[in-house]
Amino acid sequence: MPLTLSRRHAALAVLALPAVARAQGNWSPTQPVRVIIPFPPGGTMDPVVRLAQEHLMRDLGQPVVVEHRPGGATVVGTTEALRAAPDGHTMIMVANSFAANVTLRPSTPYNGLRDFAPLVMATVVPHVLAVHPSVARDFAGFLEAGRRPGNGLSFGSYGIGTSNHLGGEQFRETARLNATHVPYLSPAQAHNDLIGGRLQFMLANLPDMIQPAQLGQIRAVAISNPTRVRELPETPTMTEMGFPLVLSDSWFGLVVRANVPPAARARLEAAWLAALAQPAVRGRLEEMGFTVLAHPATRFGEEIRRYTDVYAEVIRANNIRVE
Repeated sequence: MPLTLSRRHAALAVLALPAVARAQGNWSPTQPVRVIIPFPPGGTMDPVVRLAQEHLMRDLGQPVVVEHRPGGATVVGTTEALRAAPDGHTMIMVANSFAANVTLRPSTPYNGLRDFAPLVMATVVPHVLAVHPSVARDFAGFLEAGRRPGNGLSFGSYGIGTSNHLGGEQFRETARLNATHVPYLSPAQAHNDLIGGRLQFMLANLPDMIQPAQLGQIRAVAISNPTRVRELPETPTMTEMGFPLVLSDSWFGLVVRANVPPAARARLEAAWLAALAQPAVRGRLEEMGFTVLAHPATRFGEEIRRYTDVYAEVIRANNIRVE
């Protein structure tokens, strides 16, 4: 499901560039800038912000403060961002849940598509189709095992409605697998059960699966990335295996309230793009297993809508609900 901009959208984007460039010079922060992370400290989002933090401070001329607001499957942090003054001094880093929650949690006090404006899609972490060695040695063997009648396989996720749950359900349906979802409260718990054989497979974040794959604790039989990755060069892509439409990864990006002035949004967007372009920032993130996207606001907005649409189909088709 590749992203394509219509000619009209592309033309509008080109026409808007001079205005954006002018707008950047009309706004600068006058107080510390907050970056809200809607997860506990120590999560996968943290290094993206921490590595860019110094460059953002130098560019914007103000301290950049990281504020963790976990809870409610990111609803607590996102609600805090919605309460902030729409003056450009508060950003929030969002992930796939931002798109999933539009359908999964319609009673939240905000609508992600209406109440927030995209700034930058910063990074993505591909998901590895990780299989316990007792199930199969390669993708073909996995499909054979997954299609056998009987009790079927179990696949884990980081919780109901998470990106690897929704990706797993889409893959299960597309590949016609006989498999049952098992949600976990933490990635570490899910990984331990996969390595221990209590789970048969899962779509897991690439950085977490590199060492288990190298040690033979799991088989990395496919990866949801447009191209093969250097960390697991022998692992084929989902597209190579005939499943190009499976949407399973973990991306991170920045948004602000929709009524933040365009000049402020343009300035923050430019600062993030400049930080992500720094060789030290990009290189370190890539060493950690991230792919640096640095997609600007227009492209990020298109991607949010794409994920929202795909997730809505998966959630409705599988009657996925959260309490």
